[in-house]
Amino acid sequence: MKIFKQIYKYGLMAVITLMCLGSLTSCVDEQVPGNRYTFTGETIADFLQNNSEEFSSFITILKRANTWGELDTYGHYTCFAPTNDAIDAYLKQREMTSLDELTKEDCDTLSWTHLINSTFFMSDMTEGSLPSVNLLNRFLTLSYDSTMLEDGRYRLRHCINKTSHIIQLDDTVENGVVQVVDSVIKVAGDYVFDVLKENNDTKLFFEALNMVGLEDSLKKWRDETYSVSYDSVYEGVIGVGGGSEYKVYYWGEKVTNFTVLVEPDSVYAKHGINNIDDLIAYANEVYNDAYYPEHAGKYNPEDYRDRRHPLNKFVSYHILPFCVPSEANFNCRKDIIESRCITALIDPEDYFETLMPHSVMRVSTVTSGADKGVYINRRGIGTLTSSSTEFEGRADHRGVKIYTTTEMANVNSEACNGYIHYVDDILEYSDFVRNDILNRRMRIDCATLSPDFMTSGARQRKPSSGNEGIGFLQPTNFYSYNNDYTMWVRSSVTNNWSYQGDGVDLMGNYDIILKLPPIPFSGTWELRLSYRGYEGCGVVQNYVGDSPSTLVPCGIPTDLRLAANDNPNIGWLSDTEDLEDDEELIKANDKSMKNRGYMKGPDSHTNGETAFRHLSTMARRIIVSQYFDAGKDYYLRMKLVLDNPMAEMNFDYMEWCPKSIYDNNEDRH
Repeated sequence: MKIFKQIYKYGLMAVITLMCLGSLTSCVDEQVPGNRYTFTGETIADFLQNNSEEFSSFITILKRANTWGELDTYGHYTCFAPTNDAIDAYLKQREMTSLDELTKEDCDTLSWTHLINSTFFMSDMTEGSLPSVNLLNRFLTLSYDSTMLEDGRYRLRHCINKTSHIIQLDDTVENGVVQVVDSVIKVAGDYVFDVLKENNDTKLFFEALNMVGLEDSLKKWRDETYSVSYDSVYEGVIGVGGGSEYKVYYWGEKVTNFTVLVEPDSVYAKHGINNIDDLIAYANEVYNDAYYPEHAGKYNPEDYRDRRHPLNKFVSYHILPFCVPSEANFNCRKDIIESRCITALIDPEDYFETLMPHSVMRVSTVTSGADKGVYINRRGIGTLTSSSTEFEGRADHRGVKIYTTTEMANVNSEACNGYIHYVDDILEYSDFVRNDILNRRMRIDCATLSPDFMTSGARQRKPSSGNEGIGFLQPTNFYSYNNDYTMWVRSSVTNNWSYQGDGVDLMGNYDIILKLPPIPFSGTWELRLSYRGYEGCGVVQNYVGDSPSTLVPCGIPTDLRLAANDNPNIGWLSDTEDLEDDEELIKANDKSMKNRGYMKGPDSHTNGETAFRHLSTMARRIIVSQYFDAGKDYYLRMKLVLDNPMAEMNFDYMEWCPKSIYDNNEDRH
């Protein structure tokens, strides 16, 4: 109950914010088989009132929560409406005999849980989390199970948060859609540490987690010091990105969330790990001092809380400092993959820093075939076979698969401050992973660079209407010399000229520092930034260093106002038109551009029609090539050197590329 009181305390801000964000319009051209299609000019409130014999209890709750009026006016909502039987079962579970025993706080939580300020028909939903949060600012997830009918046949059921089944689909009304559910949707009230503690099939991992002393860390939630103006949150501000206006609504609260990737005890047993001593021995083998000589002799082998201890490293590598509601949310949305990513050339991928200091994991999605799913630290493209071709001269590697939302249907995996996902093999940041699997070009979507971008739901968020974005003041991993700019993560749409449909936009006299993602091993690396040139941008000077106070300028400023083919200092020529598909000339042009510090865009991603490589506005700038120490933090400063309060910058993606790759015929993907 303590957690729900905190939810209530901040819930009103979430409700007002989301109601101001507009709505996502959606339509269904024809009736989905088995659905009752009832577009009659009713609002959601009318629909519920006209069926009050079925929804009278929910109506009472909505009215006590002061939400009823919103559902009787213009808008675009999804209402998951629990039946009277569902409310009765909920009251019985709480040992209540009537609705009168529900507090105002209870009614607020119940109503906000069941409403989303966007319209989602079943055709809009795929397995995993819904694309927008509910009015409680929480993600709802869709999974599937089946039930046996009286005639012995099985029927597929749609489950919301695993336990509430949609029993009546897509009742269309003037201001959205009603999805009828057979039980009250549950919202977690415990911290992720406590949820793990109660999971019966992950006892060994929890024992290790408890030993390394991360309980306090995993019980972090709200930052009480964060504040942002009312107008910025509720009314929004205007930003300009890519020459288009965006309505930017600032994140109204700053919260800390976690995603914990956990092996069930059965996975450990397959590797002969049956107790905590076995797991400690395994961790000592993977994270021994030979692989981390800088830690040798500097920690007490009995002090598992020391961040340098192998068991601490093992556990910490399983924890991400942000919220990922389902395995489908690790990489970009399905519609973005289908419209932007050429999966024959590359699997959709992202790179994430974990709670283990200076560590990173690659998460990639196989979109079809026998290996379809989401994997950690995989090497190869698509479905791997015993006869698969080698990848960059090395054999393919399956990696660790993350279980789907449906496969986790019987597991309590949601907490008030995060989510738990099971994996099918042991997850480790071994010497093999660091120096072999991750010896690759790492292309990092800028919308993943701050945990705040992920936890807020800003990344890969579908817009309610038009061009929208979620704004941030001093997000984690970013530092500013001034506040004379607007920063937002633009909502992801299929026609954005960007790597994964979204990105970070800056407008104003920006001068910011970014803590760069870690590299997996020490050596010479190239740091590259995406380059989009168009009128309205500025001229930017970059600096790099191992602390914000020791940053060194890198080369001459980049003029973002010019497309690559309009800047004589770049030498961009079209493969097809200027070079007439002559491979020798193409290679020579690539080499000439690289000597000048530039590269064409990748051929594995498109703007919906044309691969980035063939767009002169979508190049890459090589910021620096130098030795980087994997045990240190590094920072990038981006300073506008022209005084222009309307200057734009699309911060789309960055790349870390090791010398072993860029010196050996790096591919164009």
